[in-house]
Amino acid sequence: MSRPSHVRDAIRELLMSSVRHDWSADDVLEELKARAVPADFSSVCRGLAHLERAGAIRRVNLGDTRTRYEASGGHHDHVRCERCGRVAEVPGCVAEAAHHPVETATGFHITGHSLLFFGVCHRCARQRQAS
Repeated sequence: MSRPSHVRDAIRELLMSSVRHDWSADDVLEELKARAVPADFSSVCRGLAHLERAGAIRRVNLGDTRTRYEASGGHHDHVRCERCGRVAEVPGCVAEAAHHPVETATGFHITGHSLLFFGVCHRCARQRQAS
């Protein structure tokens, strides 16, 4: 059984109550400091790793080099703005219908997937039109 951790508890609460899908360790640390939670970078990393192992949060690949996290829950894919980096959830699963054809073509048993769309968010599109 793991020891209680105020940092881990604060991270769990932060990610569970957030609509964000792109929390990096730096973002989490910055937000904890804004909430006056005493933490340092390594305690945030340990807390994220513990919560990921426990299944409370999951790692998200958003097509860049940063490790990012979101609260666990139902499967969904993401769309990321190629200008500002803003991330949104794609409702439902648009790739699920491809599992069977991929299995048939490759002989693999599909256990999951990660799909990331790229585009320009409405804010960046509006800014571009205003320029």
